[in-house]
Amino acid sequence: MDLASRYKGVVGFVFGNENSDSSEDSYVERLLDRISNGVLAEDRRTAIAELQSIVAESRAGQLAFGAMGFPVLMGVLKEERDDVEMVRGALETLVSALTPIGHVKGPTNEVQPALMNTDLLSRESESISLLLSLLSEEDFYVRYYTLQILTALLTNSPNRLQEAILSIPRGITRLMDMLMDREVIRNEALLLLTYLTREAEEIQKIVVFEGAFEKIFSIMKEEGGSEGGVVVQDCLELLNNLLRSNASNQVLLRETMGFDPLISILKLRGSSYSFTQQK
Repeated sequence: MDLASRYKGVVGFVFGNENSDSSEDSYVERLLDRISNGVLAEDRRTAIAELQSIVAESRAGQLAFGAMGFPVLMGVLKEERDDVEMVRGALETLVSALTPIGHVKGPTNEVQPALMNTDLLSRESESISLLLSLLSEEDFYVRYYTLQILTALLTNSPNRLQEAILSIPRGITRLMDMLMDREVIRNEALLLLTYLTREAEEIQKIVVFEGAFEKIFSIMKEEGGSEGGVVVQDCLELLNNLLRSNASNQVLLRETMGFDPLISILKLRGSSYSFTQQK
C-alpha cells in the first residue's frame, strides 16, 4: 500500500466527508501539483516555499500534506539532487510536517497530524535509505535538515527506525561521520545517536566498532571536559547508553582506551569548586 492510500482513511475521519475539500486541503493539493508538474523551476521552488509555510503554521495543513505530500517531496529528493534550493525546501517542509504545532485546546483523543506523519514516513524503508544518502551531500542545510528529520522519526518511532537503519548498508557509518562535521551538525548527530542507541544492543556494538569512544572523548575534551555544558552532557548520555547493560562494550573500553579519559571528567579544578545543577 502506498503512502497516500495508507493515509486516506485518517484524512476522511478528520476532515469528514463534507469537509474533504477544505481550504487547506485544496490549497496543499494545488501546491503539490505545481511542484510535480510545474514547467519553470522557479515556480516549483516558490510552491515548495508556500507549502512549507502552511505546513509549519497549520495542523490542517500538516494533515493534508500527510495525505498526499510525501510521495511528491520524496520524489524531489530523489530526482532533483542538483537543485540544492529545491532539495533544501523539500527537507524543511518535511521537518515542519513532523514538528507538532503549539498545543491547541481540543478533545484528548484529537488526531495529532505531526505524530501521524512521523508514523507514516517511518514505515517506508526506502524513504529512510534516501534520507541517509542525503548526509553525503555537500550542502550544510541539506545535512542539517536531514538529521532533524531522522531525529523526529527516532523520537516517535524508535524501534521502527532502529530496524530500518540496521538494514541499510553503511547506515550507521553515515551517522557516525556526522560527529566529525561542523559543530551544529555534530551536536544534532549526538542527539540522534542518543535516541538511536537506547535499548538497542546490536546498534550499540556497531556504533562502538565505528569509533564512538574515541569520537565522544575527543568532543568532550574540545568542549572543556568537566567545565563543559550541554554538549558534554549529551556525550555522557550517549556514553551511558553504549556502556550500561552492554558487557562487550565495557570490556572494549577497558582494553582499548582504559578509564583514564572518563576519570579525567571527574577531576574538578580549584579547591572552591562550585556545582551548577547540570554539573
